[in-house]
Amino acid sequence: MRRRTHSLVDILALPLAVGGSLLLAAGFVRRMLRRTKIFNPSPDPERGWDPVAYGIRPGACEEHWIETPDGEQLYAWYCRAQHPVASALFCHGNRGNLTVSADVIPHLLAANLNVLIFDYRGYGKSSGTPSYDGVLDDGVTAARFHDSIQPAALPSILYGYSLGGGVAGQIVRRHPFDGLILQSTFTNLTAMARLLHPRVPLHLLAGNLFDTLDSVRKLKIPLLLMHGSADESVPVSMAHALFGASKTAKRLHIVEGGLHGDLFKRDSAALIQAIAQFIAELPQESRAVPIERPSKLDASIDAALRLLRRTLRRAAEKKPSVIASAPR
Repeated sequence: MRRRTHSLVDILALPLAVGGSLLLAAGFVRRMLRRTKIFNPSPDPERGWDPVAYGIRPGACEEHWIETPDGEQLYAWYCRAQHPVASALFCHGNRGNLTVSADVIPHLLAANLNVLIFDYRGYGKSSGTPSYDGVLDDGVTAARFHDSIQPAALPSILYGYSLGGGVAGQIVRRHPFDGLILQSTFTNLTAMARLLHPRVPLHLLAGNLFDTLDSVRKLKIPLLLMHGSADESVPVSMAHALFGASKTAKRLHIVEGGLHGDLFKRDSAALIQAIAQFIAELPQESRAVPIERPSKLDASIDAALRLLRRTLRRAAEKKPSVIASAPR
């Protein structure tokens, strides 16, 4: 009886199948972990949707809707200072919606900074569901919209708070700005996973998402870092690490005793002065060229998605509603 010979394909088939299944499972878990741990949106405002409720003077804010390339609608405020010297795109943190950070806007206006603050997809009134790629695309879309409404003579600032600092660190690689301000921002998601879960290897699933440290190393525009010395969420050592990694003009402002979300409550005058001085020292030459540009393939996919979403939205609007008749 002839013994069956096993080919190399037969020998490797089972290990390859098992390995492939494990990789797919790990990828799925990684995506779910990122979605559930990173983003914490809410449709409910902190104190309503009136900017006046957050200390912003009446008439200073305009309400806007920004359409993304794939057809989502982003809700935004553009708040104007009385004597603006610069205009900023503000990226808020991972919790709630733009109203969670709205208390900061009066202080930025006091620093003579116009502010466009917007909600990522799935946050507040914005449509869609948050995802890593989607949120970054939202940031770039908001940056282009900011260019279209800000006074042309003013320098353009990118401002990121907490997770928004990680978002800003990626936007600045895809869109030009004159300066970058990071408040209470982490170095990268891997480092945060190690910090939050030291005994569980969740950092292995974090990947290289929101790698602000790498972005800061490649930065070509001035950088201002603001952080609390007692930050309970993002240790101040991360601010020092970002400051040390930057090779451009940079400033580091530490608020003694400051926590993650109370810097302006503790020392608003010093922070306003730090921002005003940062803006005053910005170079007069034109903005730096973006480090990275979307590929033609990405642009084509965005255009196709935008067309598809518009078509589906129009079809939904034309669909007649069915009203049940009341019983007699």
